[in-house]
Amino acid sequence: MKAKIGIMSEAFIRKRMLAIAAGKYKPEAREPKVWYASMAAVSHILNERNIGLLRLIDEAKPQSLAELAELSGRHKSNLSKTLSTLSEKGFLKIEKHGNNMSKPVALYTDFEIVVDKYYEDKVIKAISGEVAA
Repeated sequence: MKAKIGIMSEAFIRKRMLAIAAGKYKPEAREPKVWYASMAAVSHILNERNIGLLRLIDEAKPQSLAELAELSGRHKSNLSKTLSTLSEKGFLKIEKHGNNMSKPVALYTDFEIVVDKYYEDKVIKAISGEVAA
């Protein structure tokens, strides 16, 4: 599955969220669901190693963190931190099952980065009272 990620300044991200909460801005179905303030912020979490890990999880479907550590060749403690970060950002989930086992499940394996002034213009229209398209 592909995640659509938008890049917009932190100020516009904040204005967008406030406009949504106020009912002034209605996100389009095709609009990114995840927003970052810079490409650097995206690349920090979605680097080649982490994308490879998400794809490994999707393909191998490990039943535990220990199994994933073995498959990936990464230490469990380092892996646990990475998985926690990816989970917090919504790119994977950790399912708990029997005997306190944790099973990683990749939610996304492909990514589309959107840098488009269209969304900033839409935010400006929404907060200025114009009808947001």
